[in-house]
Amino acid sequence: MKRNPFTALCQQASRPGTRVRADLHVHTTASDGDYTPSQVAALAKQAGLAAVAVTDHDTTAGVAEAVEAAAGLPGWNRVEVIAGVEITTEMDGREFHLLAYFVDPGHAELSAVLARMCERRRKRFRDYLAKLADRGTPITADRAAPVEARSPSLGRRHVAGLLVACGFARSRNEAFGRLLAPLKGSILPKEKLPIADAIALVHAAGGVASLAHPPADLTDDELDRLAAAGLDAVESEYAWGRSSPAGRLRRAADRLGLVVTGGSDCHGPDPAHRRVGSYGLTADGLERLRGRRPVQHLP
Repeated sequence: MKRNPFTALCQQASRPGTRVRADLHVHTTASDGDYTPSQVAALAKQAGLAAVAVTDHDTTAGVAEAVEAAAGLPGWNRVEVIAGVEITTEMDGREFHLLAYFVDPGHAELSAVLARMCERRRKRFRDYLAKLADRGTPITADRAAPVEARSPSLGRRHVAGLLVACGFARSRNEAFGRLLAPLKGSILPKEKLPIADAIALVHAAGGVASLAHPPADLTDDELDRLAAAGLDAVESEYAWGRSSPAGRLRRAADRLGLVVTGGSDCHGPDPAHRRVGSYGLTADGLERLRGRRPVQHLP
């Protein structure tokens, strides 16, 4: 008789060494997430996680609040908040996202670079608003100002949310497809760091660098080049959908001596399959990643 998939999932989760213990890809209101850093810490505890990485786009602004909130949560099972960031990078003109873990948020060079990237994001956000107004979908200043004040790292998801709030679209997905997609190519681009430079910067800040949600068409040659540039890990445990490259990524990680990472990429309560704790690493996997920290930065 075929087993109930939920029962099978519960049985798998109860086996030692297989339970997700660390979600290493979560966004907060410091960038384009719906949860505050404090809420992320509480949700990580509720999910039974030992650790959660706050990985906002091009900023570490949410880390301190999450650390403080986690320290104040009741109970004996503490949640470790890992200082992280998802850095926008490029290689050969193609955009890639680099996840950084265990970085020092106060590292001077990292802080300066991220501040510059966030300022570019702010200009890009305002460019979206100006071009939308030109097309007959004006977002008023009283609507936009609170969003700008709340999030140091602004993105398309903020614009889509405002379009919904102002009644121009029924959902973010509709806003993306009907109103924002036609602007592609005309908007001020994000700043993208050369990925080799970004990896070196992460290491200088005491961190470990992992390639976020690698595209399905990523070639072996590209992975070889990234490994040669100092990449530490690849994100294979992720909400890939039907055509998952996870197996190929794990095999490539073994071949290149890279660590496997994973996380939900949670931005809020929806979609349900990407909530905090839905994807991630076992305790053993987290320790393997921790072992890749630069020696000069270890305690």
